[in-house]
Amino acid sequence: MFESPRQITSAFSGQGDAASGLTPLAEIDFRQIWSTIWQGKTTILYSTAIALALALLLVLVIPHKFTATTQILIDPTDLHAVGTEASPANQVSDADLNYVDSQVAVLTSDSVLHRVVTSENLAGDPEFVRGISPVHTLVADVLKLFGFSVGPVVADKPLAALNELKRHVQVTRSERTYVVDVSVTSIEPEKAMRIANAVAQAYLVEQTEVRADAARQVSQSLSARLKNLKDRVRDAEERVETYKANNNIIDANGQLVDEQQLSDLNNQLIAARIRTAEARARLGQIESVQKSKDALGTFPEALQSPTITALRSQYAEIMRREAEQMSSLGDRHPAVIDIEAQAARLRQMISDEVNRIALAASGAYQSAKADEDMLAKNLGTLKQTAFVTNQAMVGLRELEREVQASRTVYEAFLVRARETGEQEQIDTKNIRVISKADLPLRRSSPPSNTLVALAALFLGVAAGTGIVLMRGPQEAVIPGRKDEAAGPSTIPILAMLPNVDVAFGLDAVDDPRSRFASEIRKVDEALRANRNKQGSRSVLVVADNDEDDTAAVVLTLAAVAAANQRVLLIDADPERHTLSAIDADRSEAGLVDVAVGRRSLAEVVSRDRETNINLVSFIAQRSRRDRRITDEDIERAFDQTKRFDLVIIAAMDLSRDPTTRFFAAVVDQIVLVAKADDSNERAVEQFVSRLGLDAWKVRGAVLTGVGRA
Repeated sequence: MFESPRQITSAFSGQGDAASGLTPLAEIDFRQIWSTIWQGKTTILYSTAIALALALLLVLVIPHKFTATTQILIDPTDLHAVGTEASPANQVSDADLNYVDSQVAVLTSDSVLHRVVTSENLAGDPEFVRGISPVHTLVADVLKLFGFSVGPVVADKPLAALNELKRHVQVTRSERTYVVDVSVTSIEPEKAMRIANAVAQAYLVEQTEVRADAARQVSQSLSARLKNLKDRVRDAEERVETYKANNNIIDANGQLVDEQQLSDLNNQLIAARIRTAEARARLGQIESVQKSKDALGTFPEALQSPTITALRSQYAEIMRREAEQMSSLGDRHPAVIDIEAQAARLRQMISDEVNRIALAASGAYQSAKADEDMLAKNLGTLKQTAFVTNQAMVGLRELEREVQASRTVYEAFLVRARETGEQEQIDTKNIRVISKADLPLRRSSPPSNTLVALAALFLGVAAGTGIVLMRGPQEAVIPGRKDEAAGPSTIPILAMLPNVDVAFGLDAVDDPRSRFASEIRKVDEALRANRNKQGSRSVLVVADNDEDDTAAVVLTLAAVAAANQRVLLIDADPERHTLSAIDADRSEAGLVDVAVGRRSLAEVVSRDRETNINLVSFIAQRSRRDRRITDEDIERAFDQTKRFDLVIIAAMDLSRDPTTRFFAAVVDQIVLVAKADDSNERAVEQFVSRLGLDAWKVRGAVLTGVGRA
């Protein structure tokens, strides 16, 4: 039934065809780290408790401080006292932001904060003015012992309060805005709110007074300068008038008299020339009529003369009568001759009247000519005078420009002096408080209790974890029943067996009354009682040394369980492969072949007909891989074993083969096989410690070498 063991190389040892491609299960054993941390949980709890206690002491001892904040809008563009708009639109510029940054410095200046110290009486506030330090008092007492006198310390309380207030005030500007936040910290929330609002009010008052003082200073400077400017204007105007008198320059209605006379005389000369031309034309026309003798009384002046008009009417009537008489009496009749004499007399009278008109036209022409000559002469004289006056005007205009320049400067200074004088009473600053400080509801220092507690909790856990990790892993202690034969170990004792081999163990199963069978049944009952789930169970049986007692325990336990369960026994000890002693039709493939997909689980499992045990090796003699094998591949192959009621894995010590470490993570329970002598007690404890997070799966130990079978 049994045969000698066959040696097969471990799948994780780096030898053999199947093992050459398998990767290590883990380079960093996180389970070991967690096990170390779990073992040091008491240290971590103590560290956390100490941190929380210190945090509580910190909250109780350190004075609570409260911060109140007020917001001030500082617009670089001042309000306009005159104009169409109170404040013209303006975009944010770097120059304006620099101005606001300068005002931030003004907010924390001594001039502003000194007002706050005075208004809030901070010189008498113990928070801002501390008494004489105990160190100074001690030094003074020591010096007195040696005969040295120390004068009284006179503290400048306002100055001390001012310096302390600077440490309580913080002024910041929001990015790319004109809004400034003024924050004040104090041990009393009401005081913080009051001082924050007082700082804002003091700043507004300071700005108003500074602007008023600046306007007053400018107004006084301008007023002092106005007298000199006024005298300068008067002197310039007097020089102008003197120059006009010396050069006979007289003006009326803004124009020189000579220029007005020259213009009028020129207009009169033009009119005189027109009249002369008209008189000459009339005279020439009359003389032409006189020479022709044919058209007497036909020129315009004659036609307009009533005398000539009457004579021409009479002459026409005489001519009509002459025509009638000549037709009836003949040209030699006395009546006809008398009529002709009347006609000749009328013609003479018309000629005389024309001569008088000609004499009058000649006189009018001579008079017009005389007037023209006189006006031309006067115009020439006036032109000569105007030329001299124009030369004098060059100097006059220079003097007038000086007068105008002096007058402009004087008027500008006068207007500016009046404006600055009025600005003393007008507040043009565009600064206002947009948000007054409210009563702070929460302290700003120390942080909130919740935050302090969380920080203390985190630091305590971190410090405790660091201490535990630096100290290294400790011996694992697993609670359980304590047996007298087990010595001081706290690992539960499931069974105590004599020195036996595999054949003896299997034979003892057939004898229920034997001690060996009784002890093995105790192990099976303990595993059944401690299972924490229904269905398939998995147990890892591992020895703490190189003895073959594991094979006897595993085979006997499997044989006992196989009486009423389907049992699968996995040989995970490929180095010695002691379970191959079962005389069964063994397959030449193992669980790793299932992991790579070369075989199914049914193809690699062998069944012993006599013991009813199903057996499979983790790595068989001819196992090989077709690809890289990972932990996930092996886990999927191991999951297929859940069709059995009980899966027992026989493995070697953790320190010798990582395969044991892998199966310890996936099984439900772990049983340790150890010698009963005291020399193995330390080895057992180290073995449990190496299990790390999986130490809780240890159900107990099976001791061998206890008495006889």
